[in-house]
Amino acid sequence: MKLQYDVNRIEGNFDIDLWFKNNEPIHGPSRIQELDNWYIEYKNVKDEFRNFLQSFEDIIDENDIKLTPLQIYNAIEYYKIRIRKLWLIIQPRLMITHNENKATGVKYVVVRAMWIDQNGQFIRRFSKNLGAEDKVKVNGRITDWDSKEVKKTITFYMQDLYSIEYSVTIKSYFTPEIKFPPS
Repeated sequence: MKLQYDVNRIEGNFDIDLWFKNNEPIHGPSRIQELDNWYIEYKNVKDEFRNFLQSFEDIIDENDIKLTPLQIYNAIEYYKIRIRKLWLIIQPRLMITHNENKATGVKYVVVRAMWIDQNGQFIRRFSKNLGAEDKVKVNGRITDWDSKEVKKTITFYMQDLYSIEYSVTIKSYFTPEIKFPPS
């Protein structure tokens, strides 16, 4: 099929370099070693996506069937969602909320994290109850130790879900062990 217009003149081109530049997570020095394997996965998927977008070959699926333009569009969205999930693993979006037990009146501190569904929409997927507010907060703040531990736990669950969704095995440094704060 031959198109009857010049594709290069269409407004709204997807600029992959700009998309990566505006969205890439910051590689914080305190988490480099813990996330090295996930950065490798991210760079591999990123390179695979870039090669896919720059290819002049026919695009075929795992059964050697040539993809239609709609299937190619869906494949592009698939890559974008996968990459955005990796961004969330590397730099999670955590929200601290407070829940109240209506029967007892006790307020609890809960940390929630976003994930991305199959349609590319953000969803609240992960949560970790830190405990009763009066026992978790010190001088009105959650301790740095608690913050780091909950971030590790949620990141572990994100990594686990990603590994299941994309059938990959990536060594993780995070383990959801029960640890007690230093005394």
